[in-house]
Formats: sequence, C-alpha cells, structure tokens
Amino acid sequence: MYNIISFTGPSGSGKTTIQKYVGTDPIITYTSREARKGEIDGVHYHFTTRETILAMKDKGDLLEFTEYSGNLYASDLKSIHEILDKNKIGSIVVDVHGARELKKHFNERALLVGIFASKDECRERIYSRSDSNIEKRLASYEEEVQGMLGICDFVIINSTENWLKNKKILQWLRQGLLKIN
Repeated sequence: MYNIISFTGPSGSGKTTIQKYVGTDPIITYTSREARKGEIDGVHYHFTTRETILAMKDKGDLLEFTEYSGNLYASDLKSIHEILDKNKIGSIVVDVHGARELKKHFNERALLVGIFASKDECRERIYSRSDSNIEKRLASYEEEVQGMLGICDFVIINSTENWLKNKKILQWLRQGLLKIN
C-alpha cells in the first residue's frame, strides 16, 4: 500500500503542478529561501531560516535536507509520519536525494514518480514565474534527470504536447491509489 507519492525531477519540470493535479494531501516541506510573489507560508512551503532547518537536522527531525541555489530545503519526519499513522495518502516534492531517503526509510509505502521535461521547456517555465536564477536552477538539470531515471518507479514526460495524455495517466494514478488504499 502506498502512503507517500514523491515527485522528483529538474527545476521547472512541473512537479508541483502534477502534485496538485493528483490531488493527494501535500506534505509541506521547509525552505530557507524567501517566498516568491503569491507563495503562502504553510501552503507552498514552511518558510523559515537556515538556522531553524539546521537545528531540526541536529534534533533528528528531518528525513533529509539539501542545499540548492544557496538555500536549504528539507522534509520533516513528523509530517510524513502523520500521513502514515492516519493511513492516508500524501504527496511530496523532493529532489533525487530526498527520493532516495524516502525509498530507504519507507520503501514499499512510497511511490517515486519522476517528472521530466526538456531543458528548454524547463527554462521557459522558470522564466514564466519570474525567477531570475534560471541558469542557476538549471545547473543540476542533467544530474537530476539521471538520478531520477535511476531511482523512480515510473517517469512522466511532462511536455506541453503530452499534457492531455498525462492528465489521463494521472487520473488513472489517482483512481488506482484510491482503490489500493
């Protein structure tokens, strides 16, 4: 039985969009970066300080954390265990390192979904959300893609031209998860 669906892929590939479309309870992760325009604390991320995330790590409260573009991102164990304890289905957006940790700690209860789009399409998406760090965010593109291909249970090619097909696949995923659980 799957309780945790993780979405992994390069920046701009559409992980959060697909997470929303699947419609499971999101597991909100932590970041030390500033909120972008329109982002809400506790909805998009728990926006906090670098020191708070490092203190959580020292206390053993984190499944994993990573530094990306000079900011920390982290997944806390409490949020994950709340989903597991209630036997619900939750989803989380993590990088390849986070996906590895989910598989290591929650193996059969975690479904790892890779999200892929071409580098050019990712660049356009990052640009469209007024993120000025486009090249910095794409610096790890190849590493994320290779890591994702090596660990994920399946991969969705999330190009604009595939969106109608992807919507059907995601509907099947959502329906299947409801039947399994």
